[in-house]
Amino acid sequence: MKNSVRKCTAALCLMTLCAALTACGPGGKAKETEESGTGRTEEGSEIWIDGKPGNGEEDSKGQIGTNDSSPQNGTGNSEVQGSGADGVPGQDSGARAGLIKDQTFQVSLIPLGDVTFASYGPDPAKNPLGDVVFRLEKDGQVIDTLEGVYGDNIRSNEIFNQVEAVSFPDYNSDGYSDIISICSYSPASGPEAGTGYSEARIYRGSADGSFVLEKDLSDAANSAVAEKTVKSILGFLGVGRGNTVSKGPEWKQAYIDYIMQLDGEQWQGYNLIYIDNDDIPELVKIGNSEAVGCSIASYAEGKVQESQLSRLGFSYIERENLLCNSDGNMDHYYDVVYRLENGRLVQAAAGYYGAEDNSAVRYDENQEPVYQYQWNGAVMTREEYNKALNAVYDTSRAKGGYTWNQWLSREEVIQAISAAGV
Repeated sequence: MKNSVRKCTAALCLMTLCAALTACGPGGKAKETEESGTGRTEEGSEIWIDGKPGNGEEDSKGQIGTNDSSPQNGTGNSEVQGSGADGVPGQDSGARAGLIKDQTFQVSLIPLGDVTFASYGPDPAKNPLGDVVFRLEKDGQVIDTLEGVYGDNIRSNEIFNQVEAVSFPDYNSDGYSDIISICSYSPASGPEAGTGYSEARIYRGSADGSFVLEKDLSDAANSAVAEKTVKSILGFLGVGRGNTVSKGPEWKQAYIDYIMQLDGEQWQGYNLIYIDNDDIPELVKIGNSEAVGCSIASYAEGKVQESQLSRLGFSYIERENLLCNSDGNMDHYYDVVYRLENGRLVQAAAGYYGAEDNSAVRYDENQEPVYQYQWNGAVMTREEYNKALNAVYDTSRAKGGYTWNQWLSREEVIQAISAAGV
């Protein structure tokens, strides 16, 4: 009986010892919980890409690792390619998901100082049309996420390929660092699927350290420059040519700024003409309809001043300070002659002609409509009207100001302004 009790006691002790050993991890420590309720490790939160777990969300403090790449000069115009960070001290390879190491750099930007410019690629498994994300990081914090081309950072029908180049110039010489990036994409579908193209983004820096995506300027550069490199984009901006986007004659920058803020849908084209005898051209804005008409912008007294014409038709006598707005409809027409004074069109003379009742127009023996004519308020015949008009405005020497489909695009007129000799 005593032997049976001893055997039972030994068996119970052995079972207890085995249970304890089973509950222990390596080194005899009991296992601890490794994942939080969000699926992240307690010791280090994963950095996501685009705004939700697995897609762009940092931890609640925006905490990240610190890049250990060599500093890059953030004030020059050098093109940065393929020489970025090799890793993040103190974090494993999964701590910054999507980080594009060879396009992530330590840079010195004005006025931010030393920061990390980090490029994050999209996760094609989550959305094949996802775009790259650029972030500025400092002292372990995300201090800025640069604006994407699309509000939700999802491309319309393009697949992101790679970041080709990044540069940190002060392209507009305002004393603050700017950012130029060049990325490549491929159409996701359609006849051009599988081909590739490059796209530049121009970010303007400011005194508070923030960066604004210059969408119109980026569009202009992408339209104007065939082979996109940092050097060619800077060339488009005028850097190094002595007539940069913000340097050189003030009228050039004033016109460019004016054009960039216009509604691209309302104005279908532009031209440069010379109305008066100075060397600064006038800018013609051509509306998308007769109702919008043409508008003449002129640089005077340090600013761009605008004069609206009635409908689209006009002509001008080059460098003699004369413009004639000639148009009309439904048997009511006009010839209004202007001079340019201090940047504004000022009426010099005006004539009107048409049918008194356009619902019952009379015709002469040659089937010409019988119109009434007035010049500067005086009623006269057609012959007298033409003579009075030509006494003020020699129509034989006039140049057409508006011709259908004979205009420059916004990108082309910006190039023409930049290339002007003054």
